Amino acid sequence: MYSRSMPLAHYLNAERVCLLESETPEAAIEELVGLLCATEPDLDAEEVLDAALMREQDIGTNVSNWLALPHARLPGVGQPKIAVGLSRPGIAWGVSTQHRVQLVVLLVGDEADRHDFLTVLATLARTFPGRKIPQPLLAARTADDLYKALLQCAEADGGSVDPDKLMEAEAVYASACSLAEKTGAGCLLVMASSTAGLDFVAEHPAPCKTLLVTNPRRQMDTPDVPFDHLFEIPLRGVLPRHALDFALLLIISRNLLRLDDTIVCLYGSADAARLDTVRLLNAGEDLSVPLTLREELESGIIDFQVLLRIFRLASELAREGREGKPIGTLFVVGDYEQVRDQCHQMVINPFKGYSDHEKNILDPSLAETVKEFAHIDGAFIIRGDGVIMSAGSFIRAEVMGDQLQGGLGARHTAGQAITACTNALSLVLSESTGTLTLYKNGRSMLALERGS
Repeated sequence: MYSRSMPLAHYLNAERVCLLESETPEAAIEELVGLLCATEPDLDAEEVLDAALMREQDIGTNVSNWLALPHARLPGVGQPKIAVGLSRPGIAWGVSTQHRVQLVVLLVGDEADRHDFLTVLATLARTFPGRKIPQPLLAARTADDLYKALLQCAEADGGSVDPDKLMEAEAVYASACSLAEKTGAGCLLVMASSTAGLDFVAEHPAPCKTLLVTNPRRQMDTPDVPFDHLFEIPLRGVLPRHALDFALLLIISRNLLRLDDTIVCLYGSADAARLDTVRLLNAGEDLSVPLTLREELESGIIDFQVLLRIFRLASELAREGREGKPIGTLFVVGDYEQVRDQCHQMVINPFKGYSDHEKNILDPSLAETVKEFAHIDGAFIIRGDGVIMSAGSFIRAEVMGDQLQGGLGARHTAGQAITACTNALSLVLSESTGTLTLYKNGRSMLALERGS
């Protein structure tokens, strides 16, 4: 079975779930701090409250119309801990009173363990997506109802699976297994929008290693789907063949596949929700991607979760735009000391003066901030550990890589140039097409085009 991080259900506790009586953000946070500290006698409630409120004052933690994720890091906390509260009428949160937060999740983590803390925070944001609160949560009448609804949220959110599509997918999967056996393939890769409806995989044992690529999961826990590895990347909105290139690039970079492997790939020709296409390829010969990111990821120069987070934010900007209009932007990540020497600020740096933990791109409460600052001309400069060092940075690198593709402008030129003279990566979102282009060593590694 595939390895995975601790599911969110592990952090839920029936004694730390309540129906909120509070009418303000500060009172709601205090209510949840009291609930949490009642079950954790080693925590100082006043210290936790002060840290959470200070964070709230610096940057509001409402991450959607209905969800707020107040959080704090303190010494000696140990494993991250959460408390959850539901406000049926909602609470006006932050500067906007147009939307009212109904679900509040307090997260308290250890000051010495930034990675686990940010991982749980990002998982919370993935677990509760969408513009509306899931109905099972809103329907809760007691704290016990809410606790059960939280545990069942994934099942309720997954929806039903079309039986006809399920039979088609099962037949295609069986064919893919047969092809893998006949060709002696080293890996069978399935790319699907979710894990829902894949239970039939257990009935067709593959003759080789199996790997599932799917969207970041919304579930409280991961279904027991019999794959050797689970690999989560943002697939939504990207053409399937390009999403496959992206998945294979990252998988090879993580040493889950070798360049000489023969791979049977199963995915949807039109979208990630349907499995109807089988493709046989050799990783070293058939991939359009000329390089890997193995050195950057294995050495720790760039954190893998940071790279995924940047792709996810960029793909969301490509789909959503800003204020109804398409937007372009540039992210530069890694090798900060060298990148810094090749840049200067076009505007006052909006991230200057904040501590590192307050401006880490893995923090979901920064998503709207990043999207808003994407309006500014210039680049986001991000350290390999996810700390956003600046926005609105002008790149003045003089060294160029390969000749740029015709029709591309200043943003792509800058993104290519900075990787030609440093060890950084750059990701460019095209305003005109919504295409995401990844550069390394002055070369385009891959371009992810949007689907219709």
